[in-house]
Amino acid sequence: MKKTVKLLMSVCLSLAMMMSICSFNIQAADDDNVDLYYANINSVYDHGVLQGWNIQGKIAVKNLAYQKNVVVHYTYDDETWKDVSASYEKTSNDGYEIWTFETPMQPSNKYYYRYNCKFAIKYEVNGQTFWDNNETKDYSFKGLNLTNKQDYQLNKCQMLVDRCYYRCGLNGTIMFQDFNPDKEVTVRYTTDNWKTYKDIRAYKHPLYKPYKNMETWIFRIPERADKYEFAIMCEVNGNTFWDNNFDKNYVYTR
Repeated sequence: MKKTVKLLMSVCLSLAMMMSICSFNIQAADDDNVDLYYANINSVYDHGVLQGWNIQGKIAVKNLAYQKNVVVHYTYDDETWKDVSASYEKTSNDGYEIWTFETPMQPSNKYYYRYNCKFAIKYEVNGQTFWDNNETKDYSFKGLNLTNKQDYQLNKCQMLVDRCYYRCGLNGTIMFQDFNPDKEVTVRYTTDNWKTYKDIRAYKHPLYKPYKNMETWIFRIPERADKYEFAIMCEVNGNTFWDNNFDKNYVYTR
């Protein structure tokens, strides 16, 4: 069985709020109590038939108290704003809590859909309210799903394993919003549950750019196996960053 692997990890600012009648504007306050990891357009299918779309993603929340409320404030029409609650998933190794969210489905015809969504994240704790609204711009998805050009928003995560497929080994693509030309990208993988592991280099693709404002890197693991586990290492400016799928590693089986 093939599985498309989607990664994620991100960077953001938190914020305080001001509202107008037809738009949602927030005055930014510099803190990192709540940050969007990533969000993406999700196509909803029922028995193989396209039903519609929604937004889903993950949020980084600083654990300031046990009792807290995390919501996503969103609009589909630029006028009517609604809230959907996020749900606690786990605590990451860096101490931040990981919360997930999913907005209600918007219907489409059976073949394609147009999408338009803006959102910001609200974190209520200890009588205080913190916001992440993408530096007062709100996070925004707008377009046609057939163009496949704006399916992701990366923030606290700077890189994304976009897709993997098997063809005489494991092949995959990694998206970066960091355009530093001096970075080195390595895929560390195992086919025997980490009894042993190997490193291979990923390389920047000069032409393939399926998403706006992102670099595309490709990798190929020539070793043939039924199961691969892997993580991504990025070395830049003397620092090393890892993406290990929120401490679970990426797993591909066929």
